[in-house]
Amino acid sequence: MAIFLSRLPGFAASPEMDPAAPAILSAAETLFQTMRDRDYRGIFASLTVKSRDTIVGETKKAVAAVVGNALSEEEVRRDFWEGGPLARNYWDAFLRRFDPDDALERSRWEMGPVKKDQAEVLITRHGVENPAVLKMHREEGNWKAGLVETFWTR
Repeated sequence: MAIFLSRLPGFAASPEMDPAAPAILSAAETLFQTMRDRDYRGIFASLTVKSRDTIVGETKKAVAAVVGNALSEEEVRRDFWEGGPLARNYWDAFLRRFDPDDALERSRWEMGPVKKDQAEVLITRHGVENPAVLKMHREEGNWKAGLVETFWTR
C-alpha cells in the first residue's frame, strides 16, 4: 500500500520506507564505529571521495607548513589508506574533539530525505533540539559518509 501511495501526486513516502534506508543507516553507523574503534583505515574507507580528497589536501598542506614539501599528495593518501602515522595523528586529533559514542549511544537516528545517490541521516543527541544532518552519498554502488560535506564550513 505504501508503495502505491508514494506514487500518487502530493504523497511522499517516509524516508524510512525507502529500500536504501538500511544500507544508508548501516554505512553511517560504520563510520562512527570505526571512529570509536580507532580503525583508521576503516574511517578513511567509509568516507566519500570528496571527504578523502579534502582531508588528504589539508594534511599535505599542514605537513608542508611544518617540514616543507616533504610529502606528495599520493604519499599522504597512501598513509591514510594504510592507517599510517599521519592518519593516526589526524584521526586522534579529530577524536579529541568528537566523541563517536555521542552519535552511537546518546542519539536518536532518523532517515532524512533520500534521493538516488544522496541521502541524509538525522542524528539528534539526547537533550538537544536540532539534529546533526549527516550527508551520505552513493559512490560506485556503496553509501559513503560525507564528513567534509556535512561538517566543514564553506
